[in-house]
Amino acid sequence: MYKNNITFTKMYYVPTVYYWLDENKNMYKNVKSELTEQFKNNKKIFYENLDRYKKSHLLEKTPEYNEYKSNLIRLILLDYAHYFPDNKGKDLLKSIVDKWNDNKMIKTKVKEMIYSRTISNIVKYEKIINNIEEIMMLINLQILENFYE
Repeated sequence: MYKNNITFTKMYYVPTVYYWLDENKNMYKNVKSELTEQFKNNKKIFYENLDRYKKSHLLEKTPEYNEYKSNLIRLILLDYAHYFPDNKGKDLLKSIVDKWNDNKMIKTKVKEMIYSRTISNIVKYEKIINNIEEIMMLINLQILENFYE
């Protein structure tokens, strides 16, 4: 099966800013609250405009898409640094992919297609990108949503 085909070779350290926010619990809560509110707004705007962009196949080039996905990635990294401070970014990537593969609600063909495309994107750029935020931008939005929600 496609599930265990990939091993992430780089460590992909989570940026230290996420850990610094965690040192002050009030700061973490405030940032989390603000990011969550932005995330909800970005998600609403993104999905309201989704049909318009699907027709032109420009979905991934829209500001709405980039804002929504970036905000989602920041929330994932913020929670990850908070709940798993000793883990590496490659552990996060593995858990994102594993949760996607373990989701029984997604059809197997869809799961395999999105997984394959995402992994090939990561492997293609892994040699030149060290930033986990940029690597996570290569992950399919559905996979990230599946992980966060």
